[in-house]
Amino acid sequence: MKVFTKKLLVALFVLIIVISISCNTTKYNLHLTPVFNKDFEQPIGVDSLIVARSDSIMQYLFVDFSSEQKAKKLAKKAHSYLDQADSIWKELKQIVGDSAQLFSIDYSDSNTNVLAQSSDLIKKTRDNLQNSEKNFLQSIKLNPFPWSTKEGLAQTYVLWAKIENPEIYYEKGSNTFSDIVNYEKGEHFLFYNLGECYFNLKKWGQALKNYRQAEKVLLATTSFFSNNSHYQNSLKDSSKKDLYFTYLYSQAVCLARMYKAKEALATIKRAKKIVSSDKNRKIVERFEDWLNWDNGNIQAAEQKSQIIQLIKEGKYSESVSKFVALKNQLSDQFALDEIEWRIASLEFKYLGKKEQACNRLLNVVKKNEKISYYPPHLLPTYNKYVTDCGVMHFHLGMDYIQKADYKKAQQYLEQGAKINWYGNYKCQLELAKLNKHDPQTSLEIIESVLQTQSDLTDAERLSALEIKLGALKKLGPQYLNETKQIYHQIRELQKK
Repeated sequence: MKVFTKKLLVALFVLIIVISISCNTTKYNLHLTPVFNKDFEQPIGVDSLIVARSDSIMQYLFVDFSSEQKAKKLAKKAHSYLDQADSIWKELKQIVGDSAQLFSIDYSDSNTNVLAQSSDLIKKTRDNLQNSEKNFLQSIKLNPFPWSTKEGLAQTYVLWAKIENPEIYYEKGSNTFSDIVNYEKGEHFLFYNLGECYFNLKKWGQALKNYRQAEKVLLATTSFFSNNSHYQNSLKDSSKKDLYFTYLYSQAVCLARMYKAKEALATIKRAKKIVSSDKNRKIVERFEDWLNWDNGNIQAAEQKSQIIQLIKEGKYSESVSKFVALKNQLSDQFALDEIEWRIASLEFKYLGKKEQACNRLLNVVKKNEKISYYPPHLLPTYNKYVTDCGVMHFHLGMDYIQKADYKKAQQYLEQGAKINWYGNYKCQLELAKLNKHDPQTSLEIIESVLQTQSDLTDAERLSALEIKLGALKKLGPQYLNETKQIYHQIRELQKK
């Protein structure tokens, strides 16, 4: 009776363990089928309960040596296929550019000649990805414990997503990375990679959660800050510092996608404090300006970016219409000025509305003539408006000269000469030519140019002296000596 009771207790104990482990394996997606050894061997000096327990759970914590070796070979083979696919993908990007869904492009399109020439490389890439996936899955089936194998499978899906069917493969990548981080929580880059998958699936909240976890694990597992000073001022390892920056920047981008401008700005300011390279510093500054545009109006900033993309596609009329509509959503004067400048640029360059463009941009310049109105970091932007306004007036004046409409030419060139831009002397030179029948006025204009412009090119100086020579001759013999001097200067310049 005692022997029967003891065996019953052992059986119940084993059953409880099996149920418990089965639940855990379900949680971690190990997908193992339990195998019971009815004839387990009991070593001397070990209680039968312990033997039964260890014999049962061994099947969930270990694999036999043969399966382990086979799994290693398959994983190594899979990594080799993945490396080959990545290498070919980099080669393809150099040929056709970094375009998404490469395999999905229709070869019948006339613009796919380059792709057709690369069809062999494309086939090799897909074949390598398929073989990589196949071998990783077989390896995991034999030995589900090494997370590096599952990471390789996830990276296979991520690379695949860059080439075709991103929704499908980023989803597979996110599922695989999620499986890994369920039981491997000490590697920050795994959370970052999971966040990247969610980001590409436009699941901003889940992406943000994993970017934050990546930051948390990085700080918790790396001793790169001192106890006596704030962490961002005492980072020692530059590679960890760059990772930390990446995790913070990614969070800020996610927050912007979620239209949380204040939180995004707060996060990007944290990233700005630890940025180590000039390249990243410029990225942060541009992003910060983008977030601050129209007082944090991210929806409007996104619309502006979309319209700029339309311009790149050559859709100029549509772009102007959308810019005009966007103005109604703006409250900040600097943002409104920028849109006016963009509209004027399109009108002048592409839409044949040069007079309208000059007037539009002149209004922006005149409205902001007091430079103190513009914050220091926006002064380069304002100066761009001023320069473009001057350039437009100069070229429009030259257009009217070619059309022999000298009255309008005079008006636009005179306006261009009054604008404080680097090339306003060009307007003055043309005005001096236009006023050749009024030698006194022509002389006054050209002397002003020669006195104030010390960096004239030889061709510009020669032109100015020739204009002055013509004016002096018309003014009479009282300027004879000066005329001779100018003539000699012209001869010297002509020898060069």
